[in-house]
Amino acid sequence: MRTLAVLPSRFQATRFPGKPLAPIAGKPMIQWVFEAAQRARGVDRVVVATDDERIAATVQGFGGEAIMTDPALPSGTDRAATALVALGEAFDCILNIQGDEPAMHPDTVAAVVALMQAQPDLPIATAACPFGHPDELFNPNAVKVVVDDRHRALYFSRSPIPYLRNGSIFEPDFRPWMQPGQLAHFRRHLGIYAYRPEALRTFTQLAPHPLEQLEMLEQLRALGAGMAIGVADTPHLSLGVDVPADVPAAEALLRERGLAR
Repeated sequence: MRTLAVLPSRFQATRFPGKPLAPIAGKPMIQWVFEAAQRARGVDRVVVATDDERIAATVQGFGGEAIMTDPALPSGTDRAATALVALGEAFDCILNIQGDEPAMHPDTVAAVVALMQAQPDLPIATAACPFGHPDELFNPNAVKVVVDDRHRALYFSRSPIPYLRNGSIFEPDFRPWMQPGQLAHFRRHLGIYAYRPEALRTFTQLAPHPLEQLEMLEQLRALGAGMAIGVADTPHLSLGVDVPADVPAAEALLRERGLAR
């Protein structure tokens, strides 16, 4: 199975302009993501799909490959599809790894690729890791996913799911009675997707789904259209950087793994 990893990277982020070039422990953010994808087993080629010459120049400066895409493209998935067409080569699997995940672990990338290889009928795959603390369940930027017995996604939400009927997690005093075993029922979705080429083309032709627009979660478009999404379990947390205040936590996680000082 030949796999292409595409890292969509926009300069004009509303809450953090120039985010892909923001220094994270001495490197531009996009370099961390690129190098993690390169180290992942099963990945044959890594490219950055960007709409900005500054990002392209930075990527080329550290030895990476960049593809220029139209600034008007509505999403990272559209940039991944455009990059695939621009390359003009055949790939069996296309990874979309968000460019604002500097702590994405190579083993997580490899687990998603392995899932696609093990299940040839699976159109889309992604990854999820455990939550470390109940407080994280209330962070809307920490997306939750619930899966069926085949580890295929049932739903994604910014709200805490599943709901605990016997002692609601929405009650202020839920923490004293919530047991570690209960926390294990919650999975934190990570910013990586894998597509079969035909599934990627189909997805980009779908209109936004009402659930997608309510939660602002693009993956709900696929679920709404009946496209299965497999979920690979990983122990490795990956923290998305949405605003400048998220940088210290990402740097701390990289230091914890011995990748930064």
